[in-house]
Amino acid sequence: MKYILELNHPKHYYQFKHIRKNLINCGNEVVVLARDKDVLLSVLQEENVDYLIFGRHRKNMAAKIWGTLSILWNYAKIVKHEKPDVIITKASFYGVFMAKIFGKKSIIFPDSEVVTVTNKFVVPLCDKVVTPETFGLNYGKKHIKVPGFFENCYLAPSVFIPNKKIIQQYGLKCPYAIFRFVGWFANHDVHNGGFSLEEKLALVKAVEPFMTVYISSEKEMPEELKNYKLPTPASQIHSVLSFADLYLGDSQTMATEAALLATPSIRSNSFVGEHDMTNFIVLEKKYNLLCNKSNFDEVLALVIDFASKSRKKEWIIRQEKYNQEVGDLNKIITDIILNL
Repeated sequence: MKYILELNHPKHYYQFKHIRKNLINCGNEVVVLARDKDVLLSVLQEENVDYLIFGRHRKNMAAKIWGTLSILWNYAKIVKHEKPDVIITKASFYGVFMAKIFGKKSIIFPDSEVVTVTNKFVVPLCDKVVTPETFGLNYGKKHIKVPGFFENCYLAPSVFIPNKKIIQQYGLKCPYAIFRFVGWFANHDVHNGGFSLEEKLALVKAVEPFMTVYISSEKEMPEELKNYKLPTPASQIHSVLSFADLYLGDSQTMATEAALLATPSIRSNSFVGEHDMTNFIVLEKKYNLLCNKSNFDEVLALVIDFASKSRKKEWIIRQEKYNQEVGDLNKIITDIILNL
């Protein structure tokens, strides 16, 4: 069998990293399609993964419209040339649309209920939908739910061993906190946002007396924060998170990753609240691995509390309990794809 694996974000690569290897080890061919976004191409290069670029990420609406046409044209040429049997994608319209046009099968892996494009346009076109068991929507007969969260595919103890050499190699000063600020460029980010510059500065000032602050930012950092830039390469971010004593951010993905790596984690953005995504609610309410806050004063008080007294041991105990409940997610998902 021949598969196209479409990647639009660094997380997508990590999620499918071991699944891709499993498929190849079973005698299949996997062609990686990558979108030029964030640090995805850098990660693929550092991991020595061959890929084809099918499009670039564009920020304004006019560019997005033109970019969509360009992506569809490039994608069609690739599918026509590669002749895959199945297209695998996180939850991309491009992949399922091309599969439908060329008579191929498609399988998607959404984990966010709020992405309306997925619900309205992607799910009806695909053959299978795989989500975490905590997912709050039901897509009928084509829907398969699996244990845990997709981040388990690359952060479970069986597949991830943090690289402690990075602390000395990049001169990280312990204890340290990781702050993650995203760009809010995605289609589903419209009308949503995270911390203002003033709030970011206040958070740094609050934590600095207790530990070193390193910032990972999706967009270029303002002058006031450039001295806090995380010095490690993108491929080492999970090791960095694993050894951190605190995580704080307005990111969705990295909040989950930090929580599952047993790092005391605080997430704050405009999604937090009554209609938040199920996975974040479960991480907080069931597993006590993540704190979700929408009010900045509450965030500031909590981050000072976490920075002033280490909660790492508490998180490790909770993480171990969580991991006991989740099996080999990579094997489960590989079997689903092979049986499509």
